[in-house]
Amino acid sequence: MTRTTMHAPRLHSFHPLIYACCVLATALPSAVHAKAPAPALAGHWRFQTATGSTSNNGVTVDLIDQGVLDISDDGGRLTASIAWLDERGQLTAPRQVQGVPGPAGTVFRHAGKRVSTGRNGKDSSTDVTIRWTLQAHGDVLAGTRLVETDENDPKPVSGTRLKARYVPPALPPAAVAAAAASEAARGPSTPAERARVVQMALEAQQDPLGVQRRDGAWLAAWIESIPDLVLAPSPLESWLDVAPAAAMREAAGVQYLASALAFQISHPQQAGDVAATSLAAMEGVLRGYATLLRQDARYRSNKLDQAVAARRQGRLPAFVAALSGRHATLAGAPSPASDATARAIVALGTGEPRVMDWLDILSNRFGGRMTGSDAYTHAARWTRTQLQQWGVQAGLEEAGQMPLGFNRGPWSARMLAPVAQPLRIATPAYTAGTRGVQQGLAILGPATLEEAQERAAQFKNKWVLVGGENSGDGRDGEFVHQPRAITRLLLAAGALGTIQSGEEPLYAASGAPTSWESLPSLPDIKLAAPQYADIRQRLASGEPVTLEFDIRNWFYPGPVAYHNVVARIAGTDKPEEIVLLGAHLDSYDGGTGAADNGAGVASMLEAMRLLARANARPRRSIVMVAFGAEELGRKGAFAFAKQHAGELKNIVMMLNRDGRPGAISGITIPTAWQPVFRRVEQALDGVHPVFGYATTLNDTPRDAGMAMRAGSGSDDAVFAVNGVPTPRFGMLGDFDYARVHHTVRDTYENVLPFSAAQQYSAIAIALTAYTVANAPEDISRQGYYRAAEAAQ
Repeated sequence: MTRTTMHAPRLHSFHPLIYACCVLATALPSAVHAKAPAPALAGHWRFQTATGSTSNNGVTVDLIDQGVLDISDDGGRLTASIAWLDERGQLTAPRQVQGVPGPAGTVFRHAGKRVSTGRNGKDSSTDVTIRWTLQAHGDVLAGTRLVETDENDPKPVSGTRLKARYVPPALPPAAVAAAAASEAARGPSTPAERARVVQMALEAQQDPLGVQRRDGAWLAAWIESIPDLVLAPSPLESWLDVAPAAAMREAAGVQYLASALAFQISHPQQAGDVAATSLAAMEGVLRGYATLLRQDARYRSNKLDQAVAARRQGRLPAFVAALSGRHATLAGAPSPASDATARAIVALGTGEPRVMDWLDILSNRFGGRMTGSDAYTHAARWTRTQLQQWGVQAGLEEAGQMPLGFNRGPWSARMLAPVAQPLRIATPAYTAGTRGVQQGLAILGPATLEEAQERAAQFKNKWVLVGGENSGDGRDGEFVHQPRAITRLLLAAGALGTIQSGEEPLYAASGAPTSWESLPSLPDIKLAAPQYADIRQRLASGEPVTLEFDIRNWFYPGPVAYHNVVARIAGTDKPEEIVLLGAHLDSYDGGTGAADNGAGVASMLEAMRLLARANARPRRSIVMVAFGAEELGRKGAFAFAKQHAGELKNIVMMLNRDGRPGAISGITIPTAWQPVFRRVEQALDGVHPVFGYATTLNDTPRDAGMAMRAGSGSDDAVFAVNGVPTPRFGMLGDFDYARVHHTVRDTYENVLPFSAAQQYSAIAIALTAYTVANAPEDISRQGYYRAAEAAQ
């Protein structure tokens, strides 16, 4: 699964002045090209060009920005004023750049910053040199824009001549006033505001609904507008959705926020203590809950009753801690469901938990299951066989072919001199390994192609430190292996490999070649940023550095077929109607694909085992698909949709599992489905002392197309654009998904503390699938999507 926080390095479209700032680089001597600049280039131009790119599930898309160029001609010397347009048509601060004639047009060169977003949402920047090469053909502007410091991939520039200087549109007075007010309102909280929040928390214990109606909106807006009081994400906030009544959930939410902030205000020395803050918030919620129960018994919540009991027994801190899902226990009560199969699913799931066994096999035995690898091929066959052993009909369906195969072996790295130390490295999948153990001196890489050509003889038998920031993809910033000019020159010069700096834990995605004839042969090494900086500093001061790498990546000729694993429990009354369960089996292989998405496959497999062992015979069919090549652009899901096109209209809903491991806490559905899902809630009511299952109602028609455009989309997006409802499970827990997603830390031991949460999720999936498949009601798609007819 690819998240928005996992972009390839890009130049932010929202802040072009950051990366195109007016810091002039040394201009090329005008004597290099005697030809005078073409006067036709002078004038006013509206232009557009790509300022970076973003990658999502194997698809790289350029980020396009627009701007205005005012070019003046002073006796044959051109000066360009470059300004970018924001989303409201307003101009950024212009910068002045001198032009120099060149063989392909007039060259405008300046320094800037390349901004990349890391996995924690923090930006990092790299110094770059930006070169514009422009020419005019009448009223048409053409040329290229190149970030030349660390790449050689020019982006087209196109534009048209303006008859007059660009005048930004006037903003509505209300918009100007609102922006100014918002900016003015944002600031540290005042003593009066903090006192109001403390008082609110106390009053909410005696009148939860009244405080929610009176102050709930103000509190939410105030939290958004202050920088000095921050609430860290807490599973408690999500867990409060288990309250059965909507009014109760809203009141508990306000009580949670007010109590948590009141604790921070009253105990500033503990403001950063998430556990203490959550405990104080829970105490406030329970006091407000006691008031509501005295007012109306309809507000009773089994989960909150259990929290009250835990407080009475002195176990409330442990109860709150268990909300994280870490080291929780699975022991629970039998299901109160009236359906015998539902009760059997819960009994088997709690009495014979196996979900972590399946994850152990997927991640520790097969390991990273990169599409086109032996690990993926063997994992798909094992998954099919395991399902068959439970008596489930299962088979392999070819989903596509990779042009060649790739396997990753062990790797190691060391600095040998001037000091001996191990190095923390990674390489993207489908990139070259070393020729056994290789040693050599390190050298600073070239900043431009011209410099690379001048220094070509220096790179032979050297490890070359190149610029840019590791995004997980190939060295040249591409998901597909497309070596740029500097890379090709380093290879021809006899370099041992390139080394690029990377944020830790290191990303390791893919840079796949398109054919056996285009195999990469120059190792693409990502090195932990502190060690990279240390080596670079040593080299800059003239100190020799000797490095050693042993990377056993290897290829074999293709084509290599990859398969979806498709399993079916046939329905008894309406077998043509399908409840579809999905999870992608493939992963990146820098780690072992435990969280993304071994945990998802393991919980789906365990759900199928529970259904089979409980002898489930639902009215509709339940189909589970372990998809291939999700990380390469949802290719397995697309293949399934094409191969089963005739069945898409019969899929009642598609339930996908791809995201952080944890305990499923509920699902968002339209009101029309509530009678069906209320039976799932009832079947899980009281089963676990902490985890719950609550439906959230949302009748707003979805935009089917948004699923494919979403930065964090998965295989379910393919079904959404085909009109299949894809309700999302809610998740409880504090698994730090961003720290393992597509990195070398995506391993079994990081999921292991969430074993009980994972098993509970498998039970919830099995019960959801069975209850929906067995429902006597018709489950309509009507109104689920705004454009369902077009989507189908």
